[in-house]
Amino acid sequence: MMWPILLLSLLAITTGIEKFLFLSVIERDIKKFKPAFFKAVRENRMKDALDICEENPLGLGNICKAGLMKFGSSVALIKASMQEAAGFEIHVVKQRLNLLAFIVNAAPLLGLLGTTTALCVVFHAAQMRSNALNPLSLGDMSSGIWQSLVTTSAGLTVGIISFAIYSFTASRVNGVIVAFEQTISEAVGILQAVSESESSSKETLS
Repeated sequence: MMWPILLLSLLAITTGIEKFLFLSVIERDIKKFKPAFFKAVRENRMKDALDICEENPLGLGNICKAGLMKFGSSVALIKASMQEAAGFEIHVVKQRLNLLAFIVNAAPLLGLLGTTTALCVVFHAAQMRSNALNPLSLGDMSSGIWQSLVTTSAGLTVGIISFAIYSFTASRVNGVIVAFEQTISEAVGILQAVSESESSSKETLS
């Protein structure tokens, strides 16, 4: 069982590194994207705002682009369009969290399975040797038992490390999702305000 446990540990570490790098890019894009996008929208430079969205294809870029495409529509329609785009982006952000959760649960169970399997072998050997009137010595049994317990220790270690990676990653994912939701609320309000201002200006001119 040590090989599967080792494989799970490698999966947890590589997945944690991949999610760390991916979320770092998303968080950096959020900080750069929001000020530039909102400034362009407030100044009614929708073409520039659309260009900013297309330059940031991850996360908020696609979400805000969906809202821009509904500019001039009702608040409900703009918000629904952005939330639909956000659903896809949230799915992308959450990818591989299930794998980390699986490793958290599977590693200790594999360790326990390895221990119980090894103990079965040890006690079966003890029974066979006893029937042959050549019983296992206490040293032989102790050696088999401590070796069997190593798999439990390894499984628990991998489980603890994986849980730490999962908790840290899930916390950052939740932070990104909250940023998406806040941006949707802000963008809907700003787009509606600009649309109403534009309509008022047209009515005044007419």
